[in-house]
Amino acid sequence: MRGFAALVLLLPFMFLPFVSAPVQARDALDWLSREPVTLLDWGMTRLRGDLHDTVDGLSRDLRTEVSRSGVFYRFQDRRIVAYANFVDLPRNRTEEVCKDLYTRLAGALVRGGPQGAGGAAWYLESVFSHDSQGGDRPQDLGDQMADRVVLQVTVGPKPSQAFDDGRRITCTGRLDATPENIALKSEG
Repeated sequence: MRGFAALVLLLPFMFLPFVSAPVQARDALDWLSREPVTLLDWGMTRLRGDLHDTVDGLSRDLRTEVSRSGVFYRFQDRRIVAYANFVDLPRNRTEEVCKDLYTRLAGALVRGGPQGAGGAAWYLESVFSHDSQGGDRPQDLGDQMADRVVLQVTVGPKPSQAFDDGRRITCTGRLDATPENIALKSEG
């Protein structure tokens, strides 16, 4: 009987390792202050700022509204997507308008770089790298980034009107895409 009593007393302590103690929440600021910023993070931030400034200027010049713009990394295909959604009337949601906005936006982003085919690579290399040329940096960094950065322009309704008239057209391609190399998608 004594052994049984000892077992009954020890039984709760045997399962203590399996009982979960309250998890103490990690402090967000502590965690953030220890996380390093990569050149990918920094480059996307710089691209986002350039895109925002360029879209803002373009929308003022064309007297059009922008519902949203930004940059994100798409893990599944390792692409960086820079996007801008322009608001326009249904009659202006055409392939021609989309390609025109795409061409103006891409051209404005790479302005200041070398003219011609190397402009996008030059621009993206400057956005996604250190100011110095040292280290084990890929020699073709700009060309690789030109392959991985995608610009996507959408012309559609205001988000609040999307259920009434969801017609939109989207143009997607590289920053140095010619009009015939821009992929088009029409919805609605």
